[in-house]
Amino acid sequence: MAKEEVKVTILDRQFTVNCRKGERDALLEAAAYLDARIRTVQQQTKLVGLERCAIVTALNITNELLQLGRSGESVDTISDKMRAIGDRMQDVIEETRL
Repeated sequence: MAKEEVKVTILDRQFTVNCRKGERDALLEAAAYLDARIRTVQQQTKLVGLERCAIVTALNITNELLQLGRSGESVDTISDKMRAIGDRMQDVIEETRL
């Protein structure tokens, strides 16, 4: 499937992330959500560093997804969502190391 590059901003840093054609808006929405959640984690925990905050935020979001799964959502759907989040997080982490 064709992919496109999308620039997202998380914690005032810009990252270029690949996504499938037609998923740009969903990716931008996910990035905005992630940015807000990381900022919340920073404020509540006083953690420093994007990587640490991203990991704590990922754990929180994963926990929420798993709770949704327990409420009746299919395991395949949850697995797909978690894989997509993981892929996007890996892209961001790789960008921060450059």
